[in-house]
Amino acid sequence: MPASRDADVVVVGGGITGVATLRALARSGVDAVLFEQFGLGHARGSSHGTSRIFRLSYPETAYSRLALQARDGWRTLEEECGERLIVHTGTIDVGDDAAEVERTLRELDIAFELPSPADAESRWGLRIEPELRPVYQPEGGYSLAEKSHAALTESARAAGGTLIEHEPVLGIAAKPPGVRVVTGVREIAAKAVVVAAGAWARDLVAPLGIALPVTVARETIAYFALSGAGSLPPLIEYGSVTSPLPDGQAYYALPAPGRGLKAGIHHAGRPTDPDEQGLPDPAVVESTSSWVARRYTEADPTPLAVETCLYTNTVDASFVIERHDRIVVASACSGHGFKFAPVHGERIADFARAAAT
Repeated sequence: MPASRDADVVVVGGGITGVATLRALARSGVDAVLFEQFGLGHARGSSHGTSRIFRLSYPETAYSRLALQARDGWRTLEEECGERLIVHTGTIDVGDDAAEVERTLRELDIAFELPSPADAESRWGLRIEPELRPVYQPEGGYSLAEKSHAALTESARAAGGTLIEHEPVLGIAAKPPGVRVVTGVREIAAKAVVVAAGAWARDLVAPLGIALPVTVARETIAYFALSGAGSLPPLIEYGSVTSPLPDGQAYYALPAPGRGLKAGIHHAGRPTDPDEQGLPDPAVVESTSSWVARRYTEADPTPLAVETCLYTNTVDASFVIERHDRIVVASACSGHGFKFAPVHGERIADFARAAAT
């Protein structure tokens, strides 16, 4: 085995959370190295694709507060890289939880509008039943996901962080006063480790006696032809009498630059093994297509393409960021963590620095 490489902190996983953490560590002067089992930007996990919804509008006040902080972090990164990473087209929420979204926005004094169904159709080509009350928040929009990941990666490198691709971490062991990380190529002595390995995190930390109560689901995404999709606000539709859905699920659609309109059903995925080659769920594609046909007056409801991504979920769709001595576990994102990457990266880095002392 080649000579070991020592580091202050090892980060496992090169998704959006991992690279944001590496950036935060490197910018604070920590000698940090990140290992990614595949190539950066790969399509096997949760961070790939052209776009993600960026929203300030949540039914839960805590998430909206966090999104405000994350927005500031993305603005700083945009200034640093000289590129636009968030397209501010606004966001729209409808369905039973829209009333809670409105309450949160009022509480935090975040601007919003209550367009009529007629307004929604004339402005965005959306067909919304009179009994539904859309909430439009003009500061939301969508993240350019691939660009955002690349910008965080380059910022991490520029700050002195090391990224190593195509090298899976096989094991982590406590070796007082630090830890030892083993890959198929080398061993690394470190003061602390951050496990931000998404769907692979649970099995990686289990031998350390750390129970990560998460499930991995394979979600289905479809793309539809729609002229002018890039200027539309992402739409989130919670369950209602009009659109019945199981608890925790929601229809969603957002622009996907170069691909049209991206849509799916949040938290409709089935449990999966992340190492298997999963296939899209035909039932989700059918339901999503029907919903797109009902909501978007100008969309072609026949999918242009379908694909999958992984969600690593907690029971209540919350996040896991916790410290176990010299091990920091940063998973799961429960399908809505991408937007929070800058603020999560800083928080995880704080934990890691404390673990390394």
